[in-house]
Amino acid sequence: MPYLTLLIVLCFAIFYYRVGEAEYNGGWLLALISVALSVVGLLLLHWGWLGVVLLQAALFFALSLWNMRSRKRP
Repeated sequence: MPYLTLLIVLCFAIFYYRVGEAEYNGGWLLALISVALSVVGLLLLHWGWLGVVLLQAALFFALSLWNMRSRKRP
């Protein structure tokens, strides 16, 4: 596995950890989900680093939709 791919996985895990700490009071779960998506994309689907980036973008989109739906409207 190339080092660039590992660096991308690590950067996204750190990013989602920080998002989880800021938004959900716990970042480990989001970091774990991010790494799990990366492993699925790399090892099971054989998509490479571009697939990892696309899966992480899909995770960010899903979290954005979740936040928009869960906000209480007056």
